[in-house]
Amino acid sequence: MTFSLAIVLFASLTIRGATENLQRGVAVKVAGDSICAEHPLPRFYAQRDYAPAWVVDGRLTPVAFALIDAIEHAADHGLRPDDYHIAAIRRARDDELDLLLTDAFFLLASHLASGRVDPVSLEPTWCLTARPIDLVGALEEALDTGDVSDTLQRIAPAHPQYRLLLDELARLRAIEEGGGWGQVERGRIDQLMARLTISGDLQGNHTTLDADVERALRRFQRLHGLAADGVAGARTLAELNVPAEDRIRQIELNLERWRWLPATLGDRYALVNIPAFHLTVIDQGRVVLEMRIVVGQVMKRTPVFSTAITQVVFNPSWFVPDSIASDELWPAQSRDPSYFEREHIEVLGNGSLRQKPGPWNALGRIKFNMPNRYSVYMHDTPSRTLFGQSVRTFSHGCIRLEKPGELMQVLLPGEDLARHDDGVERAVDVASPLPVHILYWTVFADEIGELHFVPDVYGRDAALDEAMRKRPDRF
Repeated sequence: MTFSLAIVLFASLTIRGATENLQRGVAVKVAGDSICAEHPLPRFYAQRDYAPAWVVDGRLTPVAFALIDAIEHAADHGLRPDDYHIAAIRRARDDELDLLLTDAFFLLASHLASGRVDPVSLEPTWCLTARPIDLVGALEEALDTGDVSDTLQRIAPAHPQYRLLLDELARLRAIEEGGGWGQVERGRIDQLMARLTISGDLQGNHTTLDADVERALRRFQRLHGLAADGVAGARTLAELNVPAEDRIRQIELNLERWRWLPATLGDRYALVNIPAFHLTVIDQGRVVLEMRIVVGQVMKRTPVFSTAITQVVFNPSWFVPDSIASDELWPAQSRDPSYFEREHIEVLGNGSLRQKPGPWNALGRIKFNMPNRYSVYMHDTPSRTLFGQSVRTFSHGCIRLEKPGELMQVLLPGEDLARHDDGVERAVDVASPLPVHILYWTVFADEIGELHFVPDVYGRDAALDEAMRKRPDRF
């Protein structure tokens, strides 16, 4: 892209007038675009006595062209160049360019550091703090070194998961530009093989449904949250026929979720991915435990938040929440007067319900307390068959664990579960509480770097997509 533009002597006056208006709380538009960096931009220019930053001897500097190039490649991170004044920069008057370029840098750097969308606007339970960034310092560094691209790359998340998503985004964009992967009709083995080949699941040339094709289909199913049975049934066909452009958008949305996170989740922590129905315990970067989980129903969603497991309760009682008691248990008792007795449920003096400890208890043998305002905890369950389902939205919001005994060992090393076979309820404090991050990713990498795409069970991708399509007006 060629710019034959010169920044005239009036640039400093334009800059001073704009920054003074921003400081007075007056909205400023340049070449039809709103200036968004209402705090860092005035501070940056005041420090340089309102001198232009991107022009020397009346010409745009190489670093200015480098910034324009970085804006044009914002899509590499799932962001839109239009959000960073690219069209306005192309049509701006000479004296307007410096303001647009500075605001574009601050916008792009801010979005790479902490996200394009405020997570609280979509996830009211959000409580993690994004990575702090000195925007003015970052811009000064870019101008001093002349390497805008390097500065922006270092501002973006460094987590390996983020980098793997970037690589997959580039790969799928290349597939989309080559025409995508087409549709697969039921019974069309040729279309199935072509689809799996284009997406990289199947290697080599195949003319029949051989073992390699079946293995590739099982791999596809495993990486898309399906039962890996090697049969192209209705759900598998539906996932195969999701267009490449939709997968690209899915990656872009999950890149945004990574930008909301702090630089590190800790040295030792548990990570719950709600739509993947999966819990992982990480210790010093190494996976020490993983298991399937059951999460909340669509109408009783497990919230997104961070906390820590502070206590393990053996042989827990289940004190039934009032909503469950009134909506489900009391009606069941009305239909069958023996229901409470059969389920070992007693009515307490205040009218609330308690299910006694035992193999019948909804919480199983172990409960994991983790302080939060949503009354959500993790627990064992007698309903073990549910872990065999590919979609596991069955709870009232709490998290049911496939391997509660193994998590207990992580929290209470050396504890013998058999010691609690007497059925007596006991609470044991955890000496080193385990941080827990309950998050929502519909695309994620596993321990060996393979990308998984899972259904958006709570419809959160659609809400994030809508929010990311709105033009920024401030930050």
